Amino acid sequence: SLLIDGTMWEGASGDPCDPCATWCDAISIRAGYYGDYVFDRVLKVDVNKTFSGMAATPTQATGNASNTNQPEANGRPNIAYGRHMEDAEWFSNAAFLALNIWDRFDIFCTLGASNGYFKASSAAFNLVGLIGFSAASSISTDLPTQLPNVGITQGVVEFYTDTSFSWSVGARGALWECGCATLGAEFQYAQSNPKIEMLNVTSSPAQFVIHKPRGYKGASS
Repeated sequence: SLLIDGTMWEGASGDPCDPCATWCDAISIRAGYYGDYVFDRVLKVDVNKTFSGMAATPTQATGNASNTNQPEANGRPNIAYGRHMEDAEWFSNAAFLALNIWDRFDIFCTLGASNGYFKASSAAFNLVGLIGFSAASSISTDLPTQLPNVGITQGVVEFYTDTSFSWSVGARGALWECGCATLGAEFQYAQSNPKIEMLNVTSSPAQFVIHKPRGYKGASS
């Protein structure tokens, strides 16, 4: 009954009421616009429990920190582990092309552009800083060799991405119908690789905005 009452298909030719119908009548192509707008999404940060590459935490309330150019031997707990981004927004606009079968199933793809906005506490971004180091002069060559020694948790980090190419593929279908009610399922895989357009950091040690951030410590940016 499930196969012949119209839920999945109607007989061998697609329509038992039309003996001239063929399988070509059961297949169609659809094209249009696809928009996907995500607001207030909470994302879990995926990081390791520990990380290395930082200098030892200062132990004195005053004075200069020592050994800030030497990484800790055993690393330290990652303050971003288990935290969440409180606000994630993602916007996609694309052209939509689908192969429809029996007016029940769609196999589709999209091509377009996406951009996003993300905001969380500085701990979720694992914001770190160098505290207690005193350079010999404003043009000291020692500063580029120093390592961060503290994690900054009392702050907010937000960043905007640029608009980049995105694509997706997927399928959806109606599995059961009763009157005006339809039960269906959908699967979609999407991919986009945007770059950070603007990074905004507000914390007690510092406040700054970086446009198009790139590069690493000790390297050209």
